[in-house]
Amino acid sequence: MMTKVVPMLIGDQRIIQLSQLSIDQENDLRSFLPKNTVKKINFQGIELTDCIDFETYEYWLNIIQLHQDSTYSIWDL
Repeated sequence: MMTKVVPMLIGDQRIIQLSQLSIDQENDLRSFLPKNTVKKINFQGIELTDCIDFETYEYWLNIIQLHQDSTYSIWDL
C-alpha cells in the first residue's frame, strides 16, 4: 500500500508536487496524466514547476489501489 502525500494549500488550491513522490510513482503518474496537467505555480517567490491538483492525484491513487487490491482468477472471467 502506498503512503498518501499530504497536499499543500496555495490560495484555495490543494496541490501536490510530483517531486514529493518516489521516482517510480512519479513516472507512473506522469504516464497516466493527460498533456498540460502539470502546472507551474508561484508560491512565496518560488516557482514550483511540477504541480498537479490533489484531486487528480487522489483519483490516480484510488485506481492504483483498486488494481492492487483486486484478485482475479481465470474463473472470474
